[in-house]
Amino acid sequence: MPTSLSPEKNHLKLLYLRLTDSAPLIVAREMGFFSRFGLKVQLQRETSWATLRDKLIGGAADAAAMLAPMPLTLTQTLPQCGERLLSGLILSCNGNAITLAESLYRKLPLPAGDCDGGRVGQALKEYLRARPSGEAPLRFATVYPFSSHALQLRHWLRTAEIDPDRDLQLLVLPPEQMVDNLERGEIDGYCVGEPWNTMAARRGIGAIATPCNTLLPAMPEKVLAVTESWHNAHPVAHMALRAALLQACRWLAEPAQRRDATALLAREEYLGLPEEVVAPSLADQLYRRSDSDAAANTGWHLFADGDYGSPTEEKAAQLLELCREFSQVNAQAAGAFRPELYRQTEEFLQRQK
Repeated sequence: MPTSLSPEKNHLKLLYLRLTDSAPLIVAREMGFFSRFGLKVQLQRETSWATLRDKLIGGAADAAAMLAPMPLTLTQTLPQCGERLLSGLILSCNGNAITLAESLYRKLPLPAGDCDGGRVGQALKEYLRARPSGEAPLRFATVYPFSSHALQLRHWLRTAEIDPDRDLQLLVLPPEQMVDNLERGEIDGYCVGEPWNTMAARRGIGAIATPCNTLLPAMPEKVLAVTESWHNAHPVAHMALRAALLQACRWLAEPAQRRDATALLAREEYLGLPEEVVAPSLADQLYRRSDSDAAANTGWHLFADGDYGSPTEEKAAQLLELCREFSQVNAQAAGAFRPELYRQTEEFLQRQK
């Protein structure tokens, strides 16, 4: 497909973490979507969200696949930062799950080996209230203080009448360190993106309590984030990035093509993980425990297409409202989501047909 774009900058660096929903970046590079719009893109893998954020703000990269609430809550985490983040594309929705240590799961008063998230939450509440006073609190991890994972875990706990700030301890860990910390007994559970839930379940050290798309469906998960100053200096390069990634997301919407994506993601230079660990969530298959049969979990990963991809102020306001339950937030930050940039991208791609 020809393109009339002339990006101000052709060689770009994008940051990502070892997560299944990094797929749009990897697919765009391997399937030629970036080059279709005149871009040569280097993908750089990072370990933690804070590191990724700081490198993007510091100018060490041009863009990043970032947690959706991060651009909206920058003033909460870096109040002295003079830079602003913005997004014109939601890359994906859903993609997370809440996993308990298998040793904890076996102690819960559950009627069967596999139960839905609501029943597991109720059993966890009963277990917590039966524990002797004075015991160390259970420790649950999320990946960043203002993340969809933190919002989803807090929602699940509160639905079960568990106070996340009183009844247990919350901490932050990088996604790829969750499984090892669970295996060592450093934490009792976590909320994280795939494939780290499936990995714990298949290795028999974790039990998936609930996929998060059943808690808060179609919650924005990853956005394409850039700094405001980078966008102002490179509006055409930003358009080219959005166009390439939106096409990659639409490619991923086809189930048959997700099998091809699994092989790409598993490669050493990207996630560096076995295909059998990466494949289930991309195929909407849920393995709650090591001995569980696969159950259907439709919509575990929703990649940008149609309304899912548009970063509307309404979606930003909903995320900020959830953050407000445990922290002060700035309602004006909703302006970090830029739906007009998404519309520009769609209109541009329409003209290419």
